[in-house]
Amino acid sequence: MNTSSLQSGSSHTNSALSYYEGPDLTNTLQGALARAGLDPRALDVDDLAPLDEFHALGRAATLALAELADVQPGERVIDVGAGIAGPARFLAARYGVDVTALDATERFCRAAELLTRGAGLEDRVQIVGGDALALPFPDHSFDLAWTQALIQNVADKGRLVAELARVLRPGGRVAMFEVLAGPGGPLEFPVPWGDHEADSWLATAAELRELLNCAPLTLTTWNEGPAALETIATAAQSLPASPPEPQLGLHLLMPDYQARMAGLARNVAQEKIVLVQAVAVRAD
Repeated sequence: MNTSSLQSGSSHTNSALSYYEGPDLTNTLQGALARAGLDPRALDVDDLAPLDEFHALGRAATLALAELADVQPGERVIDVGAGIAGPARFLAARYGVDVTALDATERFCRAAELLTRGAGLEDRVQIVGGDALALPFPDHSFDLAWTQALIQNVADKGRLVAELARVLRPGGRVAMFEVLAGPGGPLEFPVPWGDHEADSWLATAAELRELLNCAPLTLTTWNEGPAALETIATAAQSLPASPPEPQLGLHLLMPDYQARMAGLARNVAQEKIVLVQAVAVRAD
């Protein structure tokens, strides 16, 4: 759940941004790592998995999306709305890609730098503070543009997708794992990305499909609801079966963690939100 997308000067308020603002996280994270018995100078991305995946269904969802996107060694990836850059570190470590992890939340960027140095991945993962609606990169800079749990914080989704397409080289891909509006009616709050309707800009499946299938992009993969869950369950089978480390988790990042996750679960059960995986290719 990330805030790099919030559009300053839009007709919407930036209340979702204030949800992520707060005290510096570095001391909190260093203390949690110490209590977990981890050396902050020699971190492993698998040890960080309970903390690193700030979106639904955790590391398995990241692995499933990477497989759908056919991530290849040596590619240049931009993770937009990267949070504390957990998926960026995983992609770099597992696939040998170079990742630019962009987020607008300063304390998330500082935490990302701390954990990336600790994992010895600072040569492959660059942390950048910036706005997803005005990416600070030239055209055709990346092979893959990646988002997870981002667009519910984006008012102007057309501008977001246009920016993702702009920074892709011809033949590059957009890969998304996102929360969309379901058929069950209005959300119940709180949810992990906000407290009120003003904090949430969910797209419908039809809206996102149209954006990802408009030149220069062509939609090539769309897994919605059960189809997305099936690919994630399959990916989970290849991950280490280790119990969650109680000292590490999203409770370190998210205020009122239990209430927000309970709200998320209710909305999923009532089909007020659905999960989707999507891959689109930029034309040559």
